[in-house]
Amino acid sequence: MEAKASEVFEKLKDLYGYKTLKEICDKFGKNKTWAGQMIKNNSIPFPQCLQACNEHGVSLDWLIQGKESKSFEKSELLNAIQEGLFECKELAILKDLSFEQLTAASALIFKQVEKKAIVTDSQKSASDEIKRA
Repeated sequence: MEAKASEVFEKLKDLYGYKTLKEICDKFGKNKTWAGQMIKNNSIPFPQCLQACNEHGVSLDWLIQGKESKSFEKSELLNAIQEGLFECKELAILKDLSFEQLTAASALIFKQVEKKAIVTDSQKSASDEIKRA
């Protein structure tokens, strides 16, 4: 699927809550015809797209190609991992592990997932959740 500059600019407007391309031009410090020219030439403004992704916590794949990606809040993700491990213990799949070992295992699994997924900070950090558990 080829990316279309017009679709990217529409998403940029949505992300920033702008109604016009001029507002996008102003946001990125460009002249008022910059966005229109980019659309006309079907040119994707990659530096500005990266900036928008960083500012709004969206993936470049979503912005450029429309691919959905799910982001996870750290505490939600850690809780889901812990619940899965505790369920495994209840089902006797991990029957020989202690509560402390399950908690440590969930932290190790979380670290691996965090390297591969979009994980956002919540008010409580993952380490706070581990200490609480």
